[in-house]
Amino acid sequence: MNNPKTYLVITPFFPSEKSFVGSYIFDQVNEIRNQSDFNVEIIKVVSLFSREKDYEYKGFRVKLFKIIDIPFFIFPGIFNFINKLRFSGFLKRNIIENISVSHAHVSYPSSYLQNDLKGKKIVQHHGLDVLQLLNGRSKIIAKIQKNYLIRNTIKQLNKSDLNIGVSQLVLDQLKPYSSYKPKGELVLYNGVDTSKFFPNKKKKSNKFTIGCVANFWNIKDQITLIKAVHGLSSRGIVVELKLIGSGIKLESCKKYVEYAGLNKSIIFEKEIKHKELNIFFNQIDLFVLPSYYEALGCVYMESWATNTPFIAVIDQGISELIPEGLKNKMLVSKSDEADLAKKILYFMNNEIEHIFNPLFDIKNTISTFLKNKIFND
Repeated sequence: MNNPKTYLVITPFFPSEKSFVGSYIFDQVNEIRNQSDFNVEIIKVVSLFSREKDYEYKGFRVKLFKIIDIPFFIFPGIFNFINKLRFSGFLKRNIIENISVSHAHVSYPSSYLQNDLKGKKIVQHHGLDVLQLLNGRSKIIAKIQKNYLIRNTIKQLNKSDLNIGVSQLVLDQLKPYSSYKPKGELVLYNGVDTSKFFPNKKKKSNKFTIGCVANFWNIKDQITLIKAVHGLSSRGIVVELKLIGSGIKLESCKKYVEYAGLNKSIIFEKEIKHKELNIFFNQIDLFVLPSYYEALGCVYMESWATNTPFIAVIDQGISELIPEGLKNKMLVSKSDEADLAKKILYFMNNEIEHIFNPLFDIKNTISTFLKNKIFND
């Protein structure tokens, strides 16, 4: 009896019982497992100093491979020759063999490890900083490192059989580099597991409720949403805003809310479990995330799957999926609180049906993906 073909996933992100980070990757590989006869193996790439250990998660054994590297993302991949030798031995020790497809998530370190492997090679890019030029803390060597990363990372990507972007916008980030000559490209939008996210409206409040789920980072721009709600409030228009997340901008957002006297209408909540998000999306009237550096945004897709309308920023990845007739209602200019307040008011005064497109059910996105010629060559 022949050994089953192995689908090897190399990723720095994968959820565990303690963390939901990488849930979108789990949903993807779980559906690949459901729809194919591949033996799916997960290798989670971590720092040499990580204390994390191998674990199992929902039927997957997750093996940890520790990367030797200079800390703080200084000249990443400088020890790639050694890491690839170690990786080869790691695969043998863990009896991971007969690799038909290797699927690396994000350029470094995943794609750097896969290029000596047999079988078809896929690299999937989840963010707009495809070459990871914004990583690192050393400003002194920033210019040298930028050139180093561009040269070395593009060389790795050119070796791949297929470069995947979670939106066309992601792949467009590679177009300015003349040395980038991909063998193949594909847009694979993050599908939604509709067994987890579905319409089940149980609204408890009579107020018009806006929800936002995101880390409190500059690019997520929650402060613009808060200021938009402040502007509406100053006109006597009452809304309730629920903000979920943590991060470096959380305290400054809280201070603004206190300054504006909006403590009763703007509520900050700690991060909630991923499995509880469906309840959240079904309890709100509108989801708003004014993020201005967004490859796609799984939360938009999850909101959409519950038939909850959302507002995003123009020219981000999610723009590609919004019907033309709704773009002028659902997209706002970057950091434009007046425009955002105007769009929120529109949704308050108008019933907008934003029915989920089943094409983006993960069963359908992965079914289409598995029909790609890379699996049949």
